[in-house]
Amino acid sequence: MRDTATASQPLLDISGLTITYGDAPAAVQDVSLRMEPGEILGLIGESGSGKSSVAMACAGLLPRGARVEAERLAVCGQALLGLDTRGWRGIRGRLVGTIFQDAMGALDPSMRVGNQLAEVINRHRGLRGRDRRKAVVELLDRVGIPEPERRARQYSFQLSGGLRQRVAIALALAGDPRILLADEPTTALDVTVQAGILELFREVRDEFGVGVLLISHDMGVIAQTADRVGVMLDGKIVEHGAVSDVLLHPRADYTRRLLAAMPRVGETDAAPTAPMGRPVYTIQGVRKTFRSKGQHIAAVRGVSLDVREGEVLAIVGESGSGKSTLARMLAGLEAPTAGTITFDGQSVEHRRRTALAGRLQMVFQHPLGSLNPKLRVGTSVGEPLGREARTKQGRDQVAGALDEVGLPAGAQRRFPHEFSGGQAQRIAVARALVKRPDVVILDEPTSALDVSVQAQILDLLTEFKRDRQLTYIFISHDLAVVQKISDRVAVMYAGEVVEMGDTAQVFAQPRHWYTQALLAAVPSPDPRQRPEARRGKVRPGGSAGTLTAATGCSFATRCPRQEDVCVTQRPVLNAHDDHHVACHHPAEQTKEPVR
Repeated sequence: MRDTATASQPLLDISGLTITYGDAPAAVQDVSLRMEPGEILGLIGESGSGKSSVAMACAGLLPRGARVEAERLAVCGQALLGLDTRGWRGIRGRLVGTIFQDAMGALDPSMRVGNQLAEVINRHRGLRGRDRRKAVVELLDRVGIPEPERRARQYSFQLSGGLRQRVAIALALAGDPRILLADEPTTALDVTVQAGILELFREVRDEFGVGVLLISHDMGVIAQTADRVGVMLDGKIVEHGAVSDVLLHPRADYTRRLLAAMPRVGETDAAPTAPMGRPVYTIQGVRKTFRSKGQHIAAVRGVSLDVREGEVLAIVGESGSGKSTLARMLAGLEAPTAGTITFDGQSVEHRRRTALAGRLQMVFQHPLGSLNPKLRVGTSVGEPLGREARTKQGRDQVAGALDEVGLPAGAQRRFPHEFSGGQAQRIAVARALVKRPDVVILDEPTSALDVSVQAQILDLLTEFKRDRQLTYIFISHDLAVVQKISDRVAVMYAGEVVEMGDTAQVFAQPRHWYTQALLAAVPSPDPRQRPEARRGKVRPGGSAGTLTAATGCSFATRCPRQEDVCVTQRPVLNAHDDHHVACHHPAEQTKEPVR
């Protein structure tokens, strides 16, 4: 049976919390927070601000060497300081459920989803047999997972990112806790999936009666979800209050800087369109098909477009839309199943990778994953130079590249793990630019960064593009970033380009219903624009690769304008004054986007 707190007793009561790791300065200093029943309390700040340490202290998940001091640290009236291992077992799951950013890492890939939930339900609620199986299915259904009986028999790696995160939320709720600690639960998710997860948190609060501590570095996520918010900087709370007061009338300079650094769809001028240069890339009818369990899955289906010299072409879409597969084919890392890709008039798939490497480089989403942890930074940055990296000229180029991205010369001798996320991304940019390429493909280069660090990286990329006349292919699901940096945008869904044109025009007057759905799902940092007032009409779904035999419009099952022709005939990408859209019933240019 669920433990209950009295009406006057907070779910979370923290006073004077200080956390120290080893001999380093305190990571958390004199933090005081209070969360009431049925409340979503946001905690926002950049990496290293101490917000995750606060949450982990409430769940007893800090490293062994951490020292925790506090005047008061309690959940549901139960003091946490001094608890032993057995005492923490009574807290975790029963009083406090935890949700992490990486749902895949939090779920056991060797166990079926239903078995993982059943284990927690049995431990904390004592249900067995048929009652336990029923509770598993009901819980999956309550967190919005379709076909819960079938999903319960699947493994986590068989689910999409959004479904995995919903399972992680179900797992945190399985013990019927009073508090959910959600640490960056939507950072890695697409904007439409993120919107669904944020709505789920509000529903969970109302239906389950839990309190939620929501940790994020995204002002939009906090604005659209939290009731109150605390802003952290260098381990301290610098501002705290109702979300509308803090975000609409910030008093702390740091809060104002965070808000100013956040790019906003519709409130930020799109990048000025670059002069139309010659086509560097020409893509004609490109398809990429994979075979899975006896079926052919189309990741990219008949894409045709060009990339012009000196422009930033953004490619946007949900996970599974085909944008990263297309990028890998443009880089020569994957061969298309059909169609042609030419780079300066020469076929990409018939050229050796070494021939492309001099003129084409890539920057990836996770820089630490793309840097060899055993190599010093100087060696990694010099890799594109080959043997030349060992010459004095090559060493000077490496030092110059690191200097250009704002890193000191001593960075060459250090290892990747010694750098912050923003610094690691600067290293990745330096490596991509050290050989002076003509084209750089950037695959989600800022999605895991804090807003202020993200702004620095975007400014850096814009500066290099201007000074070196670079061409960028920018892959992203962050529409605000795309609006800020790109000249043209191609919107992909289920392996196809469904809309394409100048970024300013597409964002101001989106004609495809999917583009409108993406724009409607972007969380605004203005708490007055809560999703209850602007919930989209598009049905839930995903854009993962489709069977090659599929007919009709891939978006038909989610589209509010679906008609018979949408199911039987696939629309083609037609031009409307250089604004291309693949839709049988495109939205009128005078209509407001779907909200």
